[in-house]
Amino acid sequence: MLQINSGKLYPNGVRRTNELRGVLYSNLLLMRMEDNAIVTQAGRLLQAEAANLPRPIVYEVSEQFDDEPRVGVLISHGVQPYLQDFAAVVSFVLRVTCTPDPDLCTRLLSDKRSLGVMTPPAKLVRKVFDKEILLNENDDKLLNGFIDDLIGLRRKSFLAVMRAIRTYVTGLHRVADDLELAYTLMVASLESLAQDFDGHTAQWSDYEQGRRQRIDKALKDADEVTAGRVRDAILKGEHVALKRRFREFVLAHLPDSYFLESGPVGAPGRLDLRDALKEAYDLRSKYVHRLQNLPQMLDTDLSYRETIRSGHATFLTLEGLARVARHVILEFVTQQPKCQTEDYDYRLERFGIMSAEMAPQYWIWQQTGFVKGACRKYFSAQLGQVAACMLTKQPVTNMREICAKIEEILPRLRGEDRRASAAIYILFNQFVQPDERSARFAEVYERCRKILSDPSIEALCLHLLFSITPTWPIASQREVLDSYFETRNQKSGLRVPELFEAAMVLSLAERYRGGGDIRQAKALLDFAAVNILHVGSLAVLATDFDPEVAIDWRVHLLLASFARVPEDTPEAGVKAPQAGSGPLPAVEVGDEVDQSS
Repeated sequence: MLQINSGKLYPNGVRRTNELRGVLYSNLLLMRMEDNAIVTQAGRLLQAEAANLPRPIVYEVSEQFDDEPRVGVLISHGVQPYLQDFAAVVSFVLRVTCTPDPDLCTRLLSDKRSLGVMTPPAKLVRKVFDKEILLNENDDKLLNGFIDDLIGLRRKSFLAVMRAIRTYVTGLHRVADDLELAYTLMVASLESLAQDFDGHTAQWSDYEQGRRQRIDKALKDADEVTAGRVRDAILKGEHVALKRRFREFVLAHLPDSYFLESGPVGAPGRLDLRDALKEAYDLRSKYVHRLQNLPQMLDTDLSYRETIRSGHATFLTLEGLARVARHVILEFVTQQPKCQTEDYDYRLERFGIMSAEMAPQYWIWQQTGFVKGACRKYFSAQLGQVAACMLTKQPVTNMREICAKIEEILPRLRGEDRRASAAIYILFNQFVQPDERSARFAEVYERCRKILSDPSIEALCLHLLFSITPTWPIASQREVLDSYFETRNQKSGLRVPELFEAAMVLSLAERYRGGGDIRQAKALLDFAAVNILHVGSLAVLATDFDPEVAIDWRVHLLLASFARVPEDTPEAGVKAPQAGSGPLPAVEVGDEVDQSS
């Protein structure tokens, strides 16, 4: 929010402002500063009370917008998001405790040991947790210079740096209660920058040696072109050389002045630091994957020593890791290119703003989004409307424009797009009176029928809705259903409403039951009972299963729902501009759609 509020992303400049004020709590003392204030382009700090801890500091900021006040325009974000961001920056740059939460500030400065931590935070990390930190002119200049550079970054870099700073500061806060998590968060603050900005291009030699050798052996008879394509495909799906990339990124952002700085006890040289970074990354991994504790020596008052030796390994202490992380982030901000203005759509990155997918009725009828790769999304939305129509008599959206586009592009579509489009065309036209259908309906319908002749989840959905038992072998129907549940949450998968998921399982169970395979029928009912939880009484059905009684999904899933539908619920049909007939009863569509099976 600090960069958005600077106005550099506003194409039309600043149009209006709000004056906001909030309170931060800190161990920072401003009394020796001239006029008792810190003034930066991201806000102004004023000391409110210097006598007691935690010390309240007033934060003031001019909130800026690029639009005029009117209906539907955000009036203000409030001071909270600016407080949070500014507190994190102050904590990071000045190495102090600064937070909008007075209780957190009190706890961090209390010198109390918490469960699982033997040493108070103030004995593990220099300065940050001291009772009193006096601000001097150099600190003021450092903070102002850093904020100017930070806001001057390009948006992508700014967001990455703010994530790193928040993670670093959160890591410092965890020193009081969880050293392993604190250590991991500090490593993660640097790793996040390395992942996005080290410019690394994965090479086959970066791949884990054991796996690389096995794959090379498997490819020994393949030609070089094929082998190269296989290796490239593997590398694109893997994060390789993460530890090495982390080390090299950190070392590349530590100038010689870091190593020549006088004062730190046990500060590592460049070669020692290279080894210590390897150990730091391993400690992070051991905690993330196995909750393994840090070496016990790291939870000891070492007089702010930056490294310790254990056996043949060199470890960074929390003090050493904190100094490394802070210097790397500072140097990264210094090295990154700056700009005065940037053409960037920031609207969804404002505080309190979130994006959510629109309900289908707002887009399912539009041709613009009906493109390659999106056809299954449209079919899934259409099925959702049909399910709502069956359960609550809600009308379905008019998709005549989509059907017109399908008539035009169907010959050019392939695979799942082709099947989904054919299913959309057949299903929607069952809601339309015959005399209202397209002039090309018969021709396109015949083409869609052929497309859906083989087993597929799209064809199975239509069989279900039109109360037709597939002519495929029962094993093929089971394979289609199993594949659906395996892939329904994949990017290219099709997600069917729970009503129809349950119905497909029950229909297959009935086919097994009718064929005498009671064990498979019962297994499918048990599967539905524990996986499809929000429609019907599937658990009761599985428990009370009677092999002599047919399983009719419409009886078990729809009749009880219809009993709960209010009398004033609108009738099913097609939404404006023209009302349709609703889904045709099975007896009406039987002859017509049976051909499309």
